Amino acid sequence: MATTDLNFFDYVKAAFNQKAHIAGMGKMPVNKMLLTAAVVLGIWNPGFWFLAVAGEALYLWLMASNKNYQKIVQATRLSERKVVWGEKQVQLLQSLDGPSRERYQRLVNNCSSILKITGGDMPDPEAMNKDLRVSGLNKLIWMFIKLLSSRLRIEAIISRTATEDLETEIEGISRKMATQPESSPLRRSLQGTLDIQKRRLDNLLRATESLEVVKAELDRIEMQVALLKEEASVSSDPELVSVRLDGVMDSLSGTSQWMSEQDQLFGSLEESSVPDQLLFKPGREKQAE
Repeated sequence: MATTDLNFFDYVKAAFNQKAHIAGMGKMPVNKMLLTAAVVLGIWNPGFWFLAVAGEALYLWLMASNKNYQKIVQATRLSERKVVWGEKQVQLLQSLDGPSRERYQRLVNNCSSILKITGGDMPDPEAMNKDLRVSGLNKLIWMFIKLLSSRLRIEAIISRTATEDLETEIEGISRKMATQPESSPLRRSLQGTLDIQKRRLDNLLRATESLEVVKAELDRIEMQVALLKEEASVSSDPELVSVRLDGVMDSLSGTSQWMSEQDQLFGSLEESSVPDQLLFKPGREKQAE
């Protein structure tokens, strides 16, 4: 959920769980501590319960309605999500082999170059997520790293069993079944084994086809970024790059849908949303030649 999607009750929840720094004790949930104290005092005098409810309602309303507090909550949520997505990026990169990591870094460097060519100085952190170039390039990079990871997954699936071996096993089981009567318990057992092997073969063939699609999409993204870099060098127009990126992402929408449909192969790699910060740090990466 983007920070701009936070509603009033999100701010109420944040205010209720707000912690304050207390010397010698660190961050403590002061609001909850006061409520607990009021509940205890209410056993002695129920009037404290009324005061606690009224005071808490007023406190939550004032905090949740305060624009400055809302900005603090938004900044905190954004910071937390950046940490989570940063960890996911590290995990994905660690799952890649050496050549795949190098390929990923080349794409990152080219994207960084596009930003530098069309904008001079990189956007400051506050403006970075609002920059259409950053948003588009970020989506390309996220798609690319998922495809790289998916390619390795599929190659691992294919490497476990050869298509020829499964086909040979299926032929052998079919021949053996032909020698058994229709009502034979052995035939029923062989039929179950045959069905399993056929499903395995179907999955293997689908994985092989999917691998070719993934390879083609990886090549296409690299060529699209290379073309964007060339066009940026000629025009240096940020708006033109943003328009081009929109077209590129539209052309890749089918790829994203296809990955969602291939859930057995791609698993949890297909996220419902794209990280809303760069997957690289502009200015710190070595620029592509």
